Amino acid sequence: MNDNEMTLRPCPRSRGVEAVPGRVLAVVGQDLAGRRSSAGRLARLRAMGLRNGVRIGLGFAWTRLFSLACTLWLRAAGVRIGRDCRFYGRLVIVGDPRRVTIGDRCIFHHESCLWTHDLGGGAGEIHLGRGVALGPRVVINSLARITVGAGSAFGYGCYIQDNDHGTAPRTPTLEQAPVAGPIEIGADVWCGAYTIALKGVRIGDQAVIGAGSVVVKSLPRGVVAVGVPCRPVKRRGAGAANLGDAV
Repeated sequence: MNDNEMTLRPCPRSRGVEAVPGRVLAVVGQDLAGRRSSAGRLARLRAMGLRNGVRIGLGFAWTRLFSLACTLWLRAAGVRIGRDCRFYGRLVIVGDPRRVTIGDRCIFHHESCLWTHDLGGGAGEIHLGRGVALGPRVVINSLARITVGAGSAFGYGCYIQDNDHGTAPRTPTLEQAPVAGPIEIGADVWCGAYTIALKGVRIGDQAVIGAGSVVVKSLPRGVVAVGVPCRPVKRRGAGAANLGDAV
């Protein structure tokens, strides 16, 4: 070993290293390179954070602008719509928009549809309370009246319809007069994806409907209900042992 060479050995007292003949310059160079690498990573993270912040800010601004445009368009069409509603895509209105009422701070995702019929002398009405949220491709189809309470939400592809075709055996289905019955959905109700609710049902406040369920009978307040046909299985926030109390 040359006199000008140094190596590093552990120093038990200081838990560091002590210089003895070896390659100090190589170690110092590696340490400086590591620090430069850490600084570079930190700079890249800061740049990414800035870009993400700009992207989030632009997205928020676009949503506000698009929502304002949708609100003004709906009001011009005759829809009674409240303040601060948010639109994350196109809302489709079929039928007479003057029979649609939308409360404050409602949320609509892409391709939601509010449909009021005029068939057979009917005059469908749709009333959405404050803060109702419609996920993508939710359809609310009314020939009589559909009312949704404040803070209720509908997952992807839900279908709420208060009317059916007639089922007389000797008359083609499309030639029969429709049969309708109003639907009332309470406040703070959650309908999972692809829930279907049919004519004449009432869903109580704070009920939770499992994904893919078909509601053909009224459900009481605060139950969790699932299935085809949909039946209560427990109270909201309770275990399945409380099934008897839920029915």
